[in-house]
Amino acid sequence: MNHRPADDHGSSSGPSLGGWTGSTTARCLHAVVALVCAAGLVTSLHLGWTTDTDLPLGVGYHGGFTAGWEHTLNQPAYFTVLSGLLACLTSAMLALRPHRTSEIFRAARLCAVVCVIITGMVFNLLLRGPDVLTGVRWINDTVLHLIVPVLVPAVWMLVGPRGWVTGRVVALSLVVPVGWLGVTLARGPRIDWYPYDILDVPGMGYAGVGVYIGSILAGYLAVACLLWGLDALLTRLTPE
Repeated sequence: MNHRPADDHGSSSGPSLGGWTGSTTARCLHAVVALVCAAGLVTSLHLGWTTDTDLPLGVGYHGGFTAGWEHTLNQPAYFTVLSGLLACLTSAMLALRPHRTSEIFRAARLCAVVCVIITGMVFNLLLRGPDVLTGVRWINDTVLHLIVPVLVPAVWMLVGPRGWVTGRVVALSLVVPVGWLGVTLARGPRIDWYPYDILDVPGMGYAGVGVYIGSILAGYLAVACLLWGLDALLTRLTPE
């Protein structure tokens, strides 16, 4: 009877990791990404604990959260924090065990990569204000809005894992951003607060906000499909 040795680089039950994407080096890179994301998330919790909510000028909502538990527990309401948390968790899990057959995990990983890209694009193009940040705010902004949106997709392109993205995975990955939007829009009128001024329903109405939502979801799908194509190409180019 022939026995096949266990191998982290491939499995007959799912797509191969290919090349060095299951190597110690790759796992270390995923661990570094997880630590960088965690550092940014810690600064978000610190800001939640020490500062009140900042309301953008001219918005139509007036609610907010005071420093302490209230603002700290509300941090995942920010898409930046949610994206960073998803990237942190999926990177840490890949560092522990690169080969994962769960379609849900693969959708979560794709969602993390796409969401940090969208975060970087939307924040830096639409939301960044003229204020000069210092201290913890500067660290938080630099890590979550500048470093993570580049680092996460760069490591994804470099070490994969490959062959994970399918049409079904792309569709499943939409659950997080669509769910976040649904919760945010349902919660907003109850607490008179929205995490970003582009979601200012009292000020712009649902029609005005809908333009931004439609554009962001279209951008999400475009980026996800781009990564799907890149994944297929890199899978063909990566040696088994």
